[in-house]
Amino acid sequence: MNLPVIIDIIIGLVFIYLTLSLLASEIQELITTVWQWRAEHLKKSIEVLISGGSEGAKDPLQFKRVGQLAHSIYANPMIKDLNQGAKGLLSEGFRSVTHRMGDLYHGVTGTKNVFGNKSSSGPSYIPAECFSATLLETLKVSSLLSSISKTRLERFKHLQLAQIQQIGENLSLPDATKPIIEQEFRWLTAELNRVVEDYQNNLASLSNSLDRMSEKLGFYIKDSQVYLPETELAGREFQRQMAFVKARFDSKIERVALLGQLQPSLSNLLNTVKKSQDSVGEIMEIQEESPIYQQIQETLDSMPESLKRSLYLLAQRAEKGGGDTQEQLQRFQKEIEIWFDQSMERASGVYKRNARGVAILLGTTIAVAANADTIHIINRLSKDSMLRATVNLYAEQLVANNAKTKSNNSTSLEQVQEDVGRALDNNVPLPLGWSEQNWLSKKDKQEKLWPALMEKLFGWILSGVAISMGAGFWFEALNQIINIRNAGKKPPSSPES
Repeated sequence: MNLPVIIDIIIGLVFIYLTLSLLASEIQELITTVWQWRAEHLKKSIEVLISGGSEGAKDPLQFKRVGQLAHSIYANPMIKDLNQGAKGLLSEGFRSVTHRMGDLYHGVTGTKNVFGNKSSSGPSYIPAECFSATLLETLKVSSLLSSISKTRLERFKHLQLAQIQQIGENLSLPDATKPIIEQEFRWLTAELNRVVEDYQNNLASLSNSLDRMSEKLGFYIKDSQVYLPETELAGREFQRQMAFVKARFDSKIERVALLGQLQPSLSNLLNTVKKSQDSVGEIMEIQEESPIYQQIQETLDSMPESLKRSLYLLAQRAEKGGGDTQEQLQRFQKEIEIWFDQSMERASGVYKRNARGVAILLGTTIAVAANADTIHIINRLSKDSMLRATVNLYAEQLVANNAKTKSNNSTSLEQVQEDVGRALDNNVPLPLGWSEQNWLSKKDKQEKLWPALMEKLFGWILSGVAISMGAGFWFEALNQIINIRNAGKKPPSSPES
C-alpha cells in the first residue's frame, strides 16, 4: 500500500469522524440545554466557592447556610436579569418543554433541582463584577459600614456635647450670664443634631458633616465669648478649653485620626463577623439593643465560617492601599472579582473534564448505534477504491467551500454541517450501519465469533473516543491533511536558467 492510498484512507476516516462528531455535538448541546448542565454546574461551583471547598458539606449548619446564601444571591435582580429568555409563544413553549424534561430527569435520577422549586433554570454565565456587587449587597456590607459610621457619629456628637456642657458648668459665671450660655448650648445641640440627622439620611458625607460641626462649634464659641470677656478668668478658661475641643475638628492630624475612628475598616467589620457573636459589641463599640447590632447578628447568621475567613483575608488586601472606607470598599469588590474569576477558572476545568467524559460516552453510544467500527472502516476504505475516491471527493469539496473561514468559528461549523448534510443527501456510501456488509461475516460467526466481537468492541471504542474530540478538531485535521496532500501533488517549479 503506497503513501497516497494511506493518505486517502486517513482522509476518508477523518471525514467519517467529522460527520459523526457533528451529530454528537448537536445531541450533547441539546442534552446540555434541556438538563441545564452549564447553569447547574455554575450554581454548584458558587456553592463550593462559598463553602471553601468540601469543608462546608461536613457540617449540616454550614451546609444549610451555604445553600441559603447561594439562593439569596440567585434571587437578586442583578442575577435574575442574566437569565432572561426570549419572548414569544414558540420560545416560551420550547422553554416550558425543556423545563418539564428537566423535571423528569430529576425525578428519574433522584437528584434535586439546584435552583429550587420556584425556578427551573438559572444563568449559564455570571460576570465577576455582577457576582461581587450581588454578594456585597446580599451581605449588606456597604449598609453595615454606613450604619456603623452613623452610630459612631451619633456617639461622638453626644461625647462632644457632654464635654462642652461640662466646660460650661465648671465656669464661675454670674447668675445673669448662665441662662444665656445655656441657651447658646441648646442652639449648638440642635444644630449638631441636625448635622447628624443629615448624615444619617445620606444628605452629606462624613467629612462634610465634621466640617459643619466645626462651623457650628465656631459660632457657639464666638457668640458665647460676647458674654464672657477675655479679660475675665472665666472667659480665658472657656476660650482655652474650647480651643482644644475645636482643634480636634480643624487640625489635619486630628481630623485623620477622627475619621479613622468614625469610619469602620473592612477588616474591622469582617473581623467582627469572623469572630464569635459575643465579640460584636466589644469590637464595634455598639450596644446590643442598637439596630446595627441586630444587623450584624443577621449577617453572622447568614454567612458560613469559610466565607467569613475568605472575605476577611480579601479585606486585608484591599486595605493595603489606604484611602477612606469608600475607596477600600471599591478595592474590596475588585478583590472579590479576582477571587471569583480564579474559582471559575478551576470550575471551568472541572466542567470540561466532565463534558469530555460525557462526550466519550455519547460518542461510543453513537459509534455502536451507527456501527461505526474504526477497524472495519479502515478495511473497507483500503479495499474499496471507489468508496475511497467518493469520500475523498466530498472531503475536498468540504474543505474548499470552507477555506476562507476558521474552523473554531461557530458560523464555520454551521456551514460545515450544511455541507456534510448535503453530501449525505447525495447518498455517499459510508461504511456505517448494520447491513450484512458492515457486520460479521458468516466465517467470523462460525470460526472466530468471540475474537471478532472483541475486535468490533475495540473498533467502537476507538470511534467513540475519536467522535468525542469534536467536529472542530476533525475539520481542522481534515483541512491540514488535504492541504498537505495537495501541496505534494503540485509539480516542482522549473529552475531558472
